[in-house]
Amino acid sequence: MAIDRRWLALMAAGFAVVLLLGQLPRLAERTAERRDAAAAVFTPQRVEKLTDDRLVDAFIALPLEPRLSRVAWDHNILSVDLTYSTGAGSVRDVWADSAELVRLAFVRLTNVQELLIRVFSESDGRKTLLFAADTRAGDWSSLEITELQPSADGSAPDWSDKLHSVWTSAGERWRRNFANS
Repeated sequence: MAIDRRWLALMAAGFAVVLLLGQLPRLAERTAERRDAAAAVFTPQRVEKLTDDRLVDAFIALPLEPRLSRVAWDHNILSVDLTYSTGAGSVRDVWADSAELVRLAFVRLTNVQELLIRVFSESDGRKTLLFAADTRAGDWSSLEITELQPSADGSAPDWSDKLHSVWTSAGERWRRNFANS
């Protein structure tokens, strides 16, 4: 009788192992679903229309992070402040960032009518305005936007007049410093 109990226990354990092995695929699916659900919380959404609660999603993919200091959205006007610390950034970076912002505002987003850009230099916690630009969606054709490229030498690119940009006296000095280096 003792042998029968051992065989019965062994068969029950084997049956339990078979049942557990059969559940492994479902367990893997559940784990993947939980992981995907958790990752979805942190995955930026594609933004086509800008709203106050989607500003971060619109800017998360842009390569402006170290320089992006302020973003405001008000009545179809997007305002962006970029800050370059002393010794970092160049005039070419200003044009490259401006091109990136124009592409975002007038290609990826459908409801931006005007883009305001300000560029600051920061030294010892103090900001100095270098550059300001104001451009509207109607100033650009889709072909012009797709061909936006900063000039290799940092001089104003062909499309810079569409930005209606103004360099401050501090900005002019900053530009000359790069031209001399």
